[in-house]
Amino acid sequence: MSGDNGGGGAGDTVRAWVVVLAAMVMVLEGCAAKPKDQPDLAPATGAVTLDGQPLAGVVVVFTSESGRSATGATDAAGRYEIAYGGTRGAVLGPNTVSISTRLDHPPAPDWKDPIPAKYNQKSELKVDVAKGTNTFDFALESKPAG
Repeated sequence: MSGDNGGGGAGDTVRAWVVVLAAMVMVLEGCAAKPKDQPDLAPATGAVTLDGQPLAGVVVVFTSESGRSATGATDAAGRYEIAYGGTRGAVLGPNTVSISTRLDHPPAPDWKDPIPAKYNQKSELKVDVAKGTNTFDFALESKPAG
């Protein structure tokens, strides 16, 4: 007799738990996968200055050629990090960047953003987001050079 009573043993229990844990890992990995319609992203960070001074509390928006936008806001030091939905990063490829003042309320009818339109409504800022880490610093000027 080999001592096997045919009723299973500790080895069978361990194998069963390994199978259960492996199945749970696969399910959790599936839950963490990006949504099917989410584009490929790469981290994008940087700093924004206006006339050489850090620009705090502004909104930075990266808009891809496909029209998908990723946003961030500057901190007290003018630093930002871009996120697409709840995921860190901007859409890979060419993006137009707009930088504008963040408002917590509707603006007055005669309000004008202190950041020139060439950086927001008529943005001339272009970047190319590549795989890997991207750093884009923006040195804005309130008055035309000259």
